[in-house]
Amino acid sequence: MRFLLYNIRYGAGVGAAFHLPVPCAGYLKRSVSNFDRIADFILSVSADIVGLVEVDSGSFRAGKSCQAARLAKQLGYHYLIQSKYRKGSVATRVPVLRDQGNALLFKQPIRHHHCHFFDQGVKRLVLEASTDEVTVFLVHLSLTVS
Repeated sequence: MRFLLYNIRYGAGVGAAFHLPVPCAGYLKRSVSNFDRIADFILSVSADIVGLVEVDSGSFRAGKSCQAARLAKQLGYHYLIQSKYRKGSVATRVPVLRDQGNALLFKQPIRHHHCHFFDQGVKRLVLEASTDEVTVFLVHLSLTVS
């Protein structure tokens, strides 16, 4: 079984252009142009399970579409996506932040899933999903505690 963990940075790209005109400006740029490169890379790995961190679930940046749903449909996967912020947090009320999450893509059908949240930290999500053969926990935490 092949597992790929991929931080797609909301499809924002990399390199010097990411930081122009101001540092980290790439997080506010539309990501549609990078989508095919991300899909091609996932396809080239032939993974049975793909863990995606920093996925956009429908902000202006992704053209109001869910990146995980688009990848799953295009590549033939089942998927699960969840916001990485706990319900009621300030981040869930900020337009770009509320659409930031993590996702799992499976070749096999997802039989069970559950979203766990740690008690502390900004990013608290632990995404759990099971097929008939395996259970996966996906965690992408912040470097800060609060």
